[in-house]
Amino acid sequence: MGRAMKRALTVLPWLIALVLAGTIVFLLTRIVRPWETRSVNAAPVVMAIRKIAQFSTVEVQVSDVVRYEEAKHFLVFDFPKSATLRLRGRVLGGFDLESRQFQIKPDAARRVVRVWLPRPRVLAVDPRFEWFDEHSGWINPITSADRTRWMLWARGQLGVSARQAGIEAKAQEHVRELITSAADAFGWKAELVFEGPGLLSR
Repeated sequence: MGRAMKRALTVLPWLIALVLAGTIVFLLTRIVRPWETRSVNAAPVVMAIRKIAQFSTVEVQVSDVVRYEEAKHFLVFDFPKSATLRLRGRVLGGFDLESRQFQIKPDAARRVVRVWLPRPRVLAVDPRFEWFDEHSGWINPITSADRTRWMLWARGQLGVSARQAGIEAKAQEHVRELITSAADAFGWKAELVFEGPGLLSR
């Protein structure tokens, strides 16, 4: 037997072993897939919801007429003074995110984010006042202090009128629509809980 034949017989078993090993590895990679680890990052949807809650406000235009009347009594005489004030104003309603009731808790396994919001409230009032039909006398005149006091009271009345017009319910529905749409865009589902008397809902 020649030297070349002996060398071939020596290398042949190794070649067969390599071919078998390669075949086994190829079959295993086709049959057994490696484990895939996937993690769900909730940070983007949480950040989006926080920004939406911060900037979501509703606006109500309020118009009203109020009359003030006061009298100064001297002996058996009354000296009245009165004024009628036309109120117009823009009232903004929304949520105070500094409240402890504002919380966001994501559930990555279910892709559900739960949001607790405080009771909506009046955030700002932009009033426009117009005085007319004033009546007073030299004994009981209308002073600048009277006007300042009445205007402060009228400003508060704008907030009251806005609440009576349903600004809180409008703010609640508005933020619900925005947060639900944002969560859907990220492939999540939003569950909202509103705190406060008469406003607890999901």
